[in-house]
Amino acid sequence: MTENNKQDPGEASWRQALRAISLGWDLALPIFGGVLLGHLLDRWLGTGHIFTLGLLMLGIGVGYFNVARFIQRIDRKGREDVIQKETPNGEEVDE
Repeated sequence: MTENNKQDPGEASWRQALRAISLGWDLALPIFGGVLLGHLLDRWLGTGHIFTLGLLMLGIGVGYFNVARFIQRIDRKGREDVIQKETPNGEEVDE
């Protein structure tokens, strides 16, 4: 990275794209995994759809928890960036 913290516009675009892909996986994977595991358990135990539905709900909860954590991380990073722009060297500015 350069000394003045400027990024190439293409690099910034790729970073944003990777964040969006990561967010999609953070939401979709627990839901899909819960349904798949629930289906396998239901077939193995012969319990109808109880595990599929239960693990689907659990997967939805975990997925949205992951999204909330992701949003908090982005918000925290945005706040830190604003603070760094206000105080370039991390020093407090007296007015």
